[in-house]
Amino acid sequence: MTLGSIVATSLIVTAGFLAVPAVSHTNAGTTFSLMASSMAFVAMALAQFMATRPPFVESLFGGLDRVYHFHRKIGISVLALILVHYFVTPDFKGLSVTSGLNRLAASAGEWAFYGFVVLLVLSLVKVVPKTRIEIPYHYWRMTHRLIGCLFVLVAFHQMFIKRPYDGTALLASYLNIFAAIGIASYLYTQLLPWLRTRRYEVRDVVRHDGATLVSASPKGRKLRATPGQFGFFRAYRRGLREPHPFTIAGMEDDGSVRFAVKPLGDYTRALRDGLEVGDELRLEGGYGRFNHRRGGSKQIWLAGGIGVTPFLAMAGRLKGDEGQDIHMVYCVRDRAEAIGIETFQSQAEKLENFSFDLHDSSTDGRLDASKLVSTVRMDPADADLWFCGPPPLRLAIVRGLRELGRMPRRIEFERFEFR
Repeated sequence: MTLGSIVATSLIVTAGFLAVPAVSHTNAGTTFSLMASSMAFVAMALAQFMATRPPFVESLFGGLDRVYHFHRKIGISVLALILVHYFVTPDFKGLSVTSGLNRLAASAGEWAFYGFVVLLVLSLVKVVPKTRIEIPYHYWRMTHRLIGCLFVLVAFHQMFIKRPYDGTALLASYLNIFAAIGIASYLYTQLLPWLRTRRYEVRDVVRHDGATLVSASPKGRKLRATPGQFGFFRAYRRGLREPHPFTIAGMEDDGSVRFAVKPLGDYTRALRDGLEVGDELRLEGGYGRFNHRRGGSKQIWLAGGIGVTPFLAMAGRLKGDEGQDIHMVYCVRDRAEAIGIETFQSQAEKLENFSFDLHDSSTDGRLDASKLVSTVRMDPADADLWFCGPPPLRLAIVRGLRELGRMPRRIEFERFEFR
């Protein structure tokens, strides 16, 4: 567990503990139900706060990818907790501000419950079970925007609904604080496109066999990012206005950036077909902690397919004085799909601390741990393994290295899937 997950879990559980002295004079069922609702409410507020992507939270979790994975776990927990609160009906004589507000709060809570169940299920389920039907990204994103609206209804519900404790109770104050945090966070996320994005102009679009290569220059303030990080990318062109995360494949001192986007889905195919020189981009970032400078003195970089993008950015900035010995292995299904080979080869020729190998699976066969060990110029057991690519390749390589007794000192990778 990361420090961030420990802190977030503690804040959620605290709400449950605070509910006990506030409602335990009622009955066991009511206590259990209101413990569940209190924890669910705090979890909802934290989910809204995480969606603002604050830098210190990313540090606590060890990267935005891990923030979003915990965010998903919160969604599952909220769904379970609100179901408990709904089916274990509280039974008590309580206090309410006015009977009219109490009835309105009860209605708001009921509608919010139904809305949350539907939207959380839609949000958590990527593919319809037993089918190949995948819920489109833009529907998934829309559900998240509506969840913020539902949180406002739940905040109204918890503020004015009849309850077995008065407004001076510690639980009431605790929940009110998180109501303010959640609502403020939701409003902030709606302003993100104007507050934290940078305006860029497309300078070049190259439709390579393996990816669409996009180069862009800033039209004002430049993106603040380091090699290996990713940013949220959207273009002001029909079908491309939704923000999608892509790793930055190259950066220049003047703020110019490059992206390499593989056409795998509707959005990336539309980007390949529709993006043109002169189009305006809105970029936000950088995010992530995938940066070799955090690693040890010996490193193996392993890229699979389009996972080469962070290594392109990092290799392009190497100067040879990093105090790190790096061996890069780039695995592709076919050499024609490889991008950025010139960057790696040029750096390998110039720098003593960087070496490079291309693994073409069409001629060299499937890459496994034994081939990796025979390819690299260092013992994996004495090095860090930095990986970006398909998870099955990572799992196979790590399993093979473990069987060979060559497990790396540390393994760094990002869970680059946010839904």
